Amino acid sequence: MNSLVVFVTYTGAFVFALLLLYGLRNVSWSWHLLSLVAALGIGLMPPLEGFAGPAYDLVVGAIFLVLFVWGLGAPLFHHHHQVAH
Repeated sequence: MNSLVVFVTYTGAFVFALLLLYGLRNVSWSWHLLSLVAALGIGLMPPLEGFAGPAYDLVVGAIFLVLFVWGLGAPLFHHHHQVAH
């Protein structure tokens, strides 16, 4: 598989996760924790029989990256409510 395809796919997944963090700032922390658990579950599972290959690895890696970055980035994009004076 071409290295440029891998780079663009993972960069796109990372940017998508950052856009989700920015757009969904008021989501409960439990969703971020669930996202981390799902990412680790996907990352640790063996490849499905009959689907193993570079394309499968690319898709699963992109999904893992989106879930993991979105789960870990919650403290960075926490929206604090400010009281109007």
